[in-house]
Amino acid sequence: MTTAPPTTISRPEVSEPNAPEFDIVAKKAKDSFGYINFTVLQWIDSKHALKRIYSTHPEDYPVGGEKIMTRGAPWPTTVIKARQPYASWIIEELRSTYVDAPWLIALGIHQTVCVPIFDEAGNTVAALNFSGGEDQYDKEILKEMEKVAENEGTEAFRTYIATVQGFIHHQEQRQKGFGNRKTIQTNDA
Repeated sequence: MTTAPPTTISRPEVSEPNAPEFDIVAKKAKDSFGYINFTVLQWIDSKHALKRIYSTHPEDYPVGGEKIMTRGAPWPTTVIKARQPYASWIIEELRSTYVDAPWLIALGIHQTVCVPIFDEAGNTVAALNFSGGEDQYDKEILKEMEKVAENEGTEAFRTYIATVQGFIHHQEQRQKGFGNRKTIQTNDA
C-alpha cells in the first residue's frame, strides 16, 4: 500500500464561520449529486497550502484549517499545475493521497473529488472538494462537478475575494483613522 505524501495539517480548536458565498454551491452540489462532506479550499501559493474556507463538517474539518502540501505531491501537481480535477475513487487511493484518510473513512467517506476553480488568468485559486460514500461518484458525475465549479463555484469565489478585500480595505482605513487621532487636553481635575 502506498502512503500519503508528507503533509502538515493545522486545525483551529474552533471553526471560523463558513464563507456564506458558498452556501449556494453546497446546495447545488447536494441537490445534483450529493456528498457526505463538502469543503472549499483556497490555494495559498506562497505557503504551498490549502486553506479551508467552507465546510459542511466544521467539527471535523474546521474552517481556517490548513494543509501544507509537499511540492510535487499528486494533488497539487494535478489540481494546481495541470488545472485538472483530482479524484480518489477508492479507499486505497484516499490512503495514498491524504494523511487524514482515517478521519475521512471514519465519516463514511470512500471517495473524494477535487475540482479546481480558476481566476480570470486561468490560474487555480481554489478547489471544491466533494467527499462521498462507496461508489457514490463516477466519471459522468465528474462532468457535473466541473460545471458546478465553473459556474457557481467561480462566481462564489469571486464574491468571496471581493468581500475579503473590501473588509481588509475597511480595516486599513480604520487603522489610518485611529492613527490620526488628536489628543485633547481638558482642565478637568
